[in-house]
Amino acid sequence: MEPKTYTTIDLRRQMGEILDRTRIAGEPAAITRKGKTLAYLVPAEWFEQYMAQRPTASGADQDAA
Repeated sequence: MEPKTYTTIDLRRQMGEILDRTRIAGEPAAITRKGKTLAYLVPAEWFEQYMAQRPTASGADQDAA
């Protein structure tokens, strides 16, 4: 799913609506300033799944040793 793009000004003015669209509808959002993407807003479940799948830093350190 392609993220909808919002400027930082849009985010300030429509934060509740943007958060609801992300949380309820599962729509990711790209937050931009001066045409450059600063951050992505994604549903919490997406981020939690991503974090659960990432290798831990301590595990990576042990593999290198």
